[in-house]
Amino acid sequence: MDAQLLVVASTWDRWRSERYHLRGGLADGLFYDQMGAVLGLGRESHRRTENDPRPARRRRTGRGDPHQPARARLATLSDLLRHDDPNPDLSRGVRRENEVELEDPRWTWVIDHREQLGHVSYQLAAAAGRHGVTSRWVDELIADVDSDAVSPATPAVLGLAIAEVRTARAVVELTTTHAVHRILLTGEALRCQFSGIGCHAHWQSAPPPTDVASLVREIAHRRDRLGDSRLDHLPSPEVAEPAMVLAFLRRSPCTNRAARALDHLAGLQLCNALWWQDRAAELTALRAGLKIGSPRDVLRRQLGAVHAITRGQGVQDRFDRLAGLAEFGQPDEKQGREARRIRTAPANAEDHWVAANQAAIDQVAFALLSMTSALVVPEEEREWLDLLALERKDGTYTRSSLVTIAYAAEEVQAALGSGAKVPSIEVKKILDAVDALPTVKRIRAATNTVDYEL
Repeated sequence: MDAQLLVVASTWDRWRSERYHLRGGLADGLFYDQMGAVLGLGRESHRRTENDPRPARRRRTGRGDPHQPARARLATLSDLLRHDDPNPDLSRGVRRENEVELEDPRWTWVIDHREQLGHVSYQLAAAAGRHGVTSRWVDELIADVDSDAVSPATPAVLGLAIAEVRTARAVVELTTTHAVHRILLTGEALRCQFSGIGCHAHWQSAPPPTDVASLVREIAHRRDRLGDSRLDHLPSPEVAEPAMVLAFLRRSPCTNRAARALDHLAGLQLCNALWWQDRAAELTALRAGLKIGSPRDVLRRQLGAVHAITRGQGVQDRFDRLAGLAEFGQPDEKQGREARRIRTAPANAEDHWVAANQAAIDQVAFALLSMTSALVVPEEEREWLDLLALERKDGTYTRSSLVTIAYAAEEVQAALGSGAKVPSIEVKKILDAVDALPTVKRIRAATNTVDYEL
């Protein structure tokens, strides 16, 4: 869950960087269509390079304004960062002195949900008291409700209070579902509703991929020709991360206007690289979270609350979209769902076969282990045979037992030339029995060595 929060934080930083370079590019003489082409927007969005993982796209037709997509992106980012960026200073005095226009849609939501916010706040405070959790933000939340000072900043305070209670040791160590978990889910559902107000900054398609190393070399070459003394602060191309290079471009803008315009285009390409990096990190975090999800679907909804998703199926769809993006270059949940079904089907079939043929597998394992008494197998070269003996002692074989049997057979075959006391024909019969197991294939190379693939 913390990994999901870090991905969200990185997304906000990327939006700020993208808006900064879009506005800076306009100031330094770039056109909307130039910047849109870098972001994969506009008439040229169908173009694909040789190493582009995205699927081919039909060329755009019509007489639409080529500047419009990038202009709309800048307007959307400006609205998003102006209205939905939380105020970093949430102290009580600043919250109450901060005036928000009555036409702001957040005010309407807060007025309509004032009673629910108060109910969740009191329940959260009661749960914190029951579990002995001392939380500054719970106190601030209750202070807002008691003094009738609920404002658009209150949901941000609610989020901080939820985070403090959720990560408290007394709550983390709970092994079953308690009332505090239901209260946390209710509060997160409210925050999901609030965070969705007026937020429409979505990528319509995956942006073009970026080679960060070559981009850093171009920036370094450009700065070196201009004699920039701050070049030493630029990260090395081999270890450069997109966020690090974006921070350098913003902290050390070039003095030459033409070079600065090229830096803005490079910054937009780095934003694309950061988008791909965030999607990979989010996919990894979601995959780990879904593996430990409980049948009651509590954890899925908690994972989804970070992204304003209120249902467990929505979290699964998001995971399938990210998996489709990583595998096919297109964020399509249908493709990801079909690929997941195809991957799990063979595994299920193998599990059924292993469960139905325990006796046959045990016979092969016994034959391999019985050969070790007649063969000279050094102690340091019988790792898989020892592991197979442990699995046979447990009495239950799984799909991974086929891997153990395959490599144990390799250790037996390697011992044939070490003073074996049994005819090689007997060992060959056992190895043929191993080859008969499903998904195990012996591969003989030109050097007569044997390997196994599953």
